[in-house]
Amino acid sequence: MLTSRQEVILRLIVEGHVRSASPMPSDVIARHADPRVSPATVRNEVAELEKQGYITRPHTSAGSVPTDMGYRQYVSRLIAAESTSAEAPFRESLRQQLLKAQQDLEEWTSAAAAVLAQMVGNLAIATFPKAPESRVRHLEVVPLQDVLALLIVVLEHAQLRRQLIRLVTPADRAELEHSANRVKEMVVGQTRRQIQTAPADLTALEEAVLNTTLVILKEEDRSIYRGHYLDGLRNLLTQPEFSGNERVRPVVEAVEDGSLAQAVLDEAPEGVFVRVVIGQENKGDLLWPLSVVIAQYGVPGETVGAIGAVGPTRMEYSRTIASVKAMTVVMSELAEDIHGR
Repeated sequence: MLTSRQEVILRLIVEGHVRSASPMPSDVIARHADPRVSPATVRNEVAELEKQGYITRPHTSAGSVPTDMGYRQYVSRLIAAESTSAEAPFRESLRQQLLKAQQDLEEWTSAAAAVLAQMVGNLAIATFPKAPESRVRHLEVVPLQDVLALLIVVLEHAQLRRQLIRLVTPADRAELEHSANRVKEMVVGQTRRQIQTAPADLTALEEAVLNTTLVILKEEDRSIYRGHYLDGLRNLLTQPEFSGNERVRPVVEAVEDGSLAQAVLDEAPEGVFVRVVIGQENKGDLLWPLSVVIAQYGVPGETVGAIGAVGPTRMEYSRTIASVKAMTVVMSELAEDIHGR
């Protein structure tokens, strides 16, 4: 349990380190602390913070750097004292920027990631809004060869999925169209569970189309978040923490192979709060040099997505939390408008 004086000194260390990316010397901390507190007392308090694990020093004569535990204490106090009024100035500007792309789901999600990356000066991620159970909006079968066809399934929110179907016997365009229309009558507007429980008297070709449609729906329902955009990688890599090639390479590789996005999305909370995950609090060691600020948006029980920011543990938490929260509110309002149409 920290004293009020230790809380103030820890805050000065965190905020000074965030600004400078350098260890904070005790004499600099003393100049910004309560003038009634002597430099010797400040040094004693800094030593106590180090003893308790809230800060560390690269070497004996160096200044102080917050540990993950120190950042957690700082963020906990920040969240406890935060005011939602700080988000208000962001919202109308965000709403106007995202409204330009509202009719196109991919453009809207991409714009959200780009705007958030610019706001926080780090990497941002946004996923498409997705229902807990996917529904078929449209279905079409396109002949490719005598025994090969392409099934196109359009899901809610215009998500397009394609799957090849190998036919047992050759089928011409008329047969495929007839089978597709029969299956379409069964599946449009339905979830996988509803389709599976509906009685059906189908030909072998119709069964092939139906079963492939069910495979697509099963795969879609398996993941809470499906489809995402990342933006702001350059912002992240220009941070002083990534000045060396040995630190840059793992991040770039993780972005390229999708593992960074998946690790970030694994930290997303359920519900309407913003979650902050700092350094080694992250589940995977890929994110240990980083912090994640992430939240869900959408219409609970109907359609949800995730929006978040990723940066070094030395990120500006106050601005990042406020930005993610404001973006979550605006995207939830837009998702509700889209869902209500």
